[in-house]
Amino acid sequence: MQTKQIKYQAVIIFILGVYLYYLVYRIRFTINPDALFLSISFFYADVHGFISLFLFAFQLWNPRERKAPSALSGVTVDIYIPTYNEDIAVIRKTVLGCAHINYSHKIHILDDGNRSELAHKAKEWGCVYIAREERTHAKAGNLNHALQLTHGEFVVIFDTDCVPQPDFLDKTLGYFHDEKVAFVQTPHNYYNVDSFQFRVSMEKKKSWIEQNLFYRLIMPGRDYWDSAFFAGTAAVFRKKALEDIGGFATGSITEDLHTTILLYSIGWKGVYHNEVLSNELAAKDLKNYQIQQLRWAEGNIGMFFKCNPLLKKGLTIPQRICFSSTIFGWLFGFPKAIYLIIPSIAVFAGLNPIQSFDFSFIWRCVFFLVVLIVGFEYVTRGYGKIIYCEYFITMNFFVVIKAAFRSILGLFGMKSIFRVTGKHSNETIRVSGLIPHIMIFLLSCAGATWGCLKLCYGISDSITGATSVIFWNIVNGLLTFSVIEKTTRPHHKRKDFRFIGSIPVRYAVVGCTDSINGLGVTKDINEFGISLVTFVPLPVKRKISLILYLDQEIMECQATVLSVRNEGQTPNIFVQGLKFDELTEEKMESMNLYCFNTLLPRFRYVFGTKQSIFLKLISKFYSQERFRKAVRRKINFPLIIHTHDKTSYIVVTNDLSVSGLSFINFMPMETGEILSMEVSTPSGKIIVKGEIAQQREIVVGHSYGVGVKFIHISTDAENILVDLANAY
Repeated sequence: MQTKQIKYQAVIIFILGVYLYYLVYRIRFTINPDALFLSISFFYADVHGFISLFLFAFQLWNPRERKAPSALSGVTVDIYIPTYNEDIAVIRKTVLGCAHINYSHKIHILDDGNRSELAHKAKEWGCVYIAREERTHAKAGNLNHALQLTHGEFVVIFDTDCVPQPDFLDKTLGYFHDEKVAFVQTPHNYYNVDSFQFRVSMEKKKSWIEQNLFYRLIMPGRDYWDSAFFAGTAAVFRKKALEDIGGFATGSITEDLHTTILLYSIGWKGVYHNEVLSNELAAKDLKNYQIQQLRWAEGNIGMFFKCNPLLKKGLTIPQRICFSSTIFGWLFGFPKAIYLIIPSIAVFAGLNPIQSFDFSFIWRCVFFLVVLIVGFEYVTRGYGKIIYCEYFITMNFFVVIKAAFRSILGLFGMKSIFRVTGKHSNETIRVSGLIPHIMIFLLSCAGATWGCLKLCYGISDSITGATSVIFWNIVNGLLTFSVIEKTTRPHHKRKDFRFIGSIPVRYAVVGCTDSINGLGVTKDINEFGISLVTFVPLPVKRKISLILYLDQEIMECQATVLSVRNEGQTPNIFVQGLKFDELTEEKMESMNLYCFNTLLPRFRYVFGTKQSIFLKLISKFYSQERFRKAVRRKINFPLIIHTHDKTSYIVVTNDLSVSGLSFINFMPMETGEILSMEVSTPSGKIIVKGEIAQQREIVVGHSYGVGVKFIHISTDAENILVDLANAY
């Protein structure tokens, strides 16, 4: 057992102990015989929560950390890209990523849509095109059809929108040295941060997405129990293992979990490699998100009836617990519905789910909730944010209840339908998907209002009880309002997502007598355009000549200025919206590869999961790490570097202060090396000398974080930096 996990395990045991004590107290002293149904329902929701927490803790007990073994040599690999009706432009990006995988392979496009246009494109891209006349068993049937026609020893599955990195097979094939390994699964990483599933703070350089807790923490925890499962895409299979179970499992709309259980039951093993090696699209709108959640929930709950892990022969006890946890985890809609509805019923019916809202109950309840919230934040290592998690549970409660009933109806002949999640731009918002939330919001508002009136007019028997129920209604109202507001808000305006990233750009206005030119920095970019930050406004509708410094590649092109705006309250900083003037296909592919293979990994480094400020301070004191004398501001400015051997680089600052700066370079540099640097700022250029104080590799082979300490800076330059620090 890893010793560094002991502190988390101790907290897990403490949380479970407090929860168990709370439940014992609840059953002994809080059940209200005058409102028995309401009270028992409330207690059931609490018991459900304890079971969920226990199963969650079991999976989190000791997350496994793996280091990729050297890849197998000389084996044959087939890459499958199953598709039905997805946009060909989306498929092209996946094919482009697959084509640049280092290890030798053959790409197969499995088209259940049987499209002649895609068949033509597949030939043009150098891919094998496979189609079938009928679509039985949906995705699983499509994959099984291809298994019969291809001959590779290993099979890789990438969904239509899943773009792999070049080292995908280098990092996964090595695990197959173990002859009993059937598959290797890697994390799903979503890159379209304009989806409503993301929470991104540009100021704090932080991001969070719902799925990260599962893929970055729970799945490594399941791997410790030999219970990691195939998650539908970004995975490699040994073909022989699939042949042993007759191919991918059919008869379920979640073929991934079903296939995994069948493999484990006959002695095969799975591996989870916890490193992002591919990137895919998150659902862009509520409609497609709910389609996805309904399919996952219905399929997973259906496993209880079709391939129950508690009864399936050949599974170990930990595997039975982990796979049962997967099924049970999709039943959260029932207790959530109880928590959302009970306070309103309590107000209008005059019935209390708790026998007495006295001090004895309230201090225990508050203590229990504080331990639960703080403990959850701690053991989830920054991946679990209680407010965000509650938001998504509230959003999905009705969908998973619907899925549970559909699974039960499946026993009586109702057929589950595999519906593909849309990959297109934002679709029209369906109010029907929010009807349960609107009803609960209105009910909560009415409950809080009626409770206040009862309190004001002295109708309520217990002031403490009435206040508690009013507060409960307010919390439910805020939660449901948050769901309604965020899902109906327009999250992205462009058809094509732009990658967040800072790239140095040299610009010049074409045919301008005033000689408007200089260095700028991108805010976002894709193959169709950029948002460019400059220190002078560019003329709208004018042609701009651009030189983009994509690390070792320098790309020249032209663009048109579509819009100009000031950047916040900072003077002399302007954001221009630029549209490229018809890039060649070769340049568009270079741009896409750079965005997926370089910008995205750097984004994860800069915006990735971070310790809380409190834990960071404790860590610094514990390790006796020195604090910086000057606060670094997260500022992205163009930076020209000259090394001692006359090599020059044009990069972008990550942060900046009067004592130093940091940047990301595509080449490693030596600690202690002296650099001459020129920083472009809104107040003019700053010329400084600095010494490289530290360097770390942040993306293997092509991205290095470099920290520089100034050793010579003029008074004028220092004054400019002080003014900038105050402005940001």
